[in-house]
Amino acid sequence: MQKEELDIIVREEKLHGILYIPENNNHPNGSNLLFPLIIHINGMPGTSPEDDEDRFAKKFTEHGIAYYCYDHQGVRQSSGVFTYFSAQANIEYVVDYLVHHRFIDPLQIGLLGESFGGAMALCHAARDYRISVLALRSPVSDTEIVTTYSFFDDLLKIWTRNKQMRFPPDKNMKNLYISQTHHYNPKNMADSINQPVKIIAGKRDELLGDKGFEDLFKKLNSTQKEFEIFPKANHNFTNPKDFEKMRDSFIEFFSKQFNGNSE
Repeated sequence: MQKEELDIIVREEKLHGILYIPENNNHPNGSNLLFPLIIHINGMPGTSPEDDEDRFAKKFTEHGIAYYCYDHQGVRQSSGVFTYFSAQANIEYVVDYLVHHRFIDPLQIGLLGESFGGAMALCHAARDYRISVLALRSPVSDTEIVTTYSFFDDLLKIWTRNKQMRFPPDKNMKNLYISQTHHYNPKNMADSINQPVKIIAGKRDELLGDKGFEDLFKKLNSTQKEFEIFPKANHNFTNPKDFEKMRDSFIEFFSKQFNGNSE
């Protein structure tokens, strides 16, 4: 596996990311060709590109799939401040950059979104024909309902802990969040998803419950869609065995889709 620190400049801001590239002998076709790519869309704040090496990148590259993970604007090493609008809009810049990378097959681009990143990934895939496959882990299925939860203020405290997320100063974050998530809500865009898609979630999701995942799955317009619920998994799949099974299931799904597209 090769690692390439790849920061992407968006307007005047920097998105910090790392591109993990398989060795040539791991290419699914056994030759020195372009690799399919998974772009990981973080939650809030999600996992740093460095920490994602052991979570996902190593295993994906072992199966001949390149993997790019990055911090949203206003998160950790990325510059600026975080807004849901900017996080959603910046996915397009990331795709724009990576489809021209010398090791990447521009016709085999997938998104893997976790939690809030799942919501963002779905909303982006609904309007970007370059995304050929989509996978969502514990996705927020209705972004507008989140502010009605009693723990929303606690989420803000968690997100800003140790300055891991930076929000616009002098703003009412709840009102800002409400106004922005109305435009990018998965429940309103799921019927525009035509790509192959897989959702994996936990039955014991302590943040979102489990009903919303199935409702979202039913709204997807894709003819190739899969839904898998893990009976003992929580929102973040903190149990190592659940996490490994989830990761392996996603890798199998992506491999099947990419190999089929390359034949």
